[in-house]
Amino acid sequence: VSGGDHSTPQLWPMDKLRLELDECWAGGAGLAREKDGLKRPYGGGLPRVMMGPTRWKRGFIHVDEMAPLSIDKGLLSANIYLQLPSSDDDDHSGDFHIWPLGVRSRWDWYTNAPTLSGLSAQDPQTQVRLRKQLGPPLTIRLEPGDLVMLCVQRPHCAVGFQNGTRVSLQCFVQHNGPDERLLVEC
Repeated sequence: VSGGDHSTPQLWPMDKLRLELDECWAGGAGLAREKDGLKRPYGGGLPRVMMGPTRWKRGFIHVDEMAPLSIDKGLLSANIYLQLPSSDDDDHSGDFHIWPLGVRSRWDWYTNAPTLSGLSAQDPQTQVRLRKQLGPPLTIRLEPGDLVMLCVQRPHCAVGFQNGTRVSLQCFVQHNGPDERLLVEC
């Protein structure tokens, strides 16, 4: 075709992730499907756009699931960062924080109940209390193109920023056992 676009088609980053998980996980990976009815596949990921200034300058600490951690099953979040806000060398706007709190049993649940209850609240006082109770986080310094996969039962946050835009793609990956297929959904 004369004058047309001859560029090679590119895979959507979430499709590439799903295909790579399918190749390296013993049980394979694929899109999760409805359990009833037409059994249509779920979407393979959603774009997220955040523009500064963000509400939570230090990030909003939360978990996406409250269940205890298990080596046999769990829910992961996969985030691919396409664009990050520009920052000064001293400013860590847009970094990612995760806290190594691991609730693995009912006893852990009850021991950490005051902290865990704050992970579903959205008020500034609770965020201050959580930072004090959880201690310093592990910090991931993000670059465009980075993939961050984490267990969503661990407290985490994306650090806020004053100026610029953060663009990312996100999906969830359900792990149901070492020999089971990973299920990707959004």
